[in-house]
Amino acid sequence: MDRMRQLRLNKIPALTVFICFLYIVFGLSSNTLADSERHVVIITSSDSSYQQQTATRIQKNIDNDDTSVMIISADDVSPSLLNSKTLFVAIGENAIRVLDEFDRNAIVLRLNNKKIPDTSYTSAQSDLITEQPACKHLQLIRALDPEWTTIGVLSSINSVDTSAELTICAIEYNLDLQLYAITSESDLLKTLENAVENNQVLLAIADPLIYNSRTVKNILLTSYRHRKPVIGYSDSFVQAGAVAAIYTSPESAGDNAARIISEFFNNNWQFKKKSYNPRNFSVNTNKQVAKSLEITLPDIVTIMNSIKKMDIKP
Repeated sequence: MDRMRQLRLNKIPALTVFICFLYIVFGLSSNTLADSERHVVIITSSDSSYQQQTATRIQKNIDNDDTSVMIISADDVSPSLLNSKTLFVAIGENAIRVLDEFDRNAIVLRLNNKKIPDTSYTSAQSDLITEQPACKHLQLIRALDPEWTTIGVLSSINSVDTSAELTICAIEYNLDLQLYAITSESDLLKTLENAVENNQVLLAIADPLIYNSRTVKNILLTSYRHRKPVIGYSDSFVQAGAVAAIYTSPESAGDNAARIISEFFNNNWQFKKKSYNPRNFSVNTNKQVAKSLEITLPDIVTIMNSIKKMDIKP
């Protein structure tokens, strides 16, 4: 009897080891279920400094023991990356399009300057719009010089929604906003001449048909020749020759995206909204161009404080 009991006792450790082995192989341990690793894959559309800085900022904010983060280009997206434990962050239209072609139901936070038309949503899909709201651009103009009341805007079919928002805001701020329709690049310069002749300011909006690498230089030179300031929508626009711009910095976009991602994981892998707007804004001015146009600009802190006051409703 004692010998049989000893044999049974000797088998227990072996059985325990075998069971533990099964738990490890098949992922059955309680720790694996409770602390399953989260993967974030950030996809960039291009090598632009804005996208790279945004991606790096997101990675810096969320890369930890519980969440692994990798940054890839749209060219490197493959089916092997797609699984139910990965949240994708697609930055820019190309990355958004490529990911959508691979899996329309992928878990994704899309970052783009504006909403992509005909975008579908699940509870695990959302957009972070990086473009500043239309009213912010008019607030910037008021903060720069209250005497600038006539504003020209070139608009195409790509920017109908923005133009509509600007029109509503112009009424609120008692500004005379004139919209000039552009149907093709061929009629751009003629319409531009009309816009800068009949307004104090040309407000540029994010519209790729109008403002792109082929056209920006001529638009800025034409406005400068007419001694009229251009208000842009990005820091690079200011560096190119716009008098000022209000925009979302890559640091702010990255911080905002990281916050949304943390909320997503804490909310049982679901986004709280289908679309998020930028929480903060940045302003930059081109003092050299302003001086050439004999324009005296407030300092940036004063400009930003003026805009913040406009956001406070009485």
